Amino acid sequence: MDHEQQVRATWEASSCDDFEQVEAQFAPDAKWRAVEDGEWNCENRTQILNVMRENRARRVLEGEVEQVVDVGERVVVAFRPARHDPEGWPLDNGIRYVVLTLRDELVTEMKGCLNRQVAFDYANAA
Repeated sequence: MDHEQQVRATWEASSCDDFEQVEAQFAPDAKWRAVEDGEWNCENRTQILNVMRENRARRVLEGEVEQVVDVGERVVVAFRPARHDPEGWPLDNGIRYVVLTLRDELVTEMKGCLNRQVAFDYANAA
């Protein structure tokens, strides 16, 4: 499965509350870094899944994956949320960007990015 298929299948699984399939995509020591580091960062797969479940229950994770771009060992994902909290994660023309770092096809890090340029700069900095 290529990375775009992997991202889209994982997104579909989370949309259907199939968190077993989502869990299988993350390394046990995976990290989730926000746009700005803080106490909200997740330090392992369990924390990531707990936040994803909470976000799914609050309908924060509704929306569409618009683009998935491979950049070496990283993948840039452009996501258009169905709704946006102006005090939440910033949008760039209605899009959120996250960079996935992969090892052995498992996500080892998710990094939220302020905009498209920051996402590609981060992805290329590997």
